[in-house]
Amino acid sequence: MTIFDAKGGFSGTDRKVVYFVVNRFQVIKMRDIVQKIDPLAYITLNEVADIFAANQDK
Repeated sequence: MTIFDAKGGFSGTDRKVVYFVVNRFQVIKMRDIVQKIDPLAYITLNEVADIFAANQDK
């Protein structure tokens, strides 16, 4: 998970963006959790072919 600062393009409001990767079996649970925390959150889905993480715990 990565969190970064953003500014609303229309509102100009300071926001946080939470970026994380889940597998296809976790998408519905992730959506339910996000909507429970923030019903107005935007969720985008992108297909990922592979993930490389140099700092991943072993």
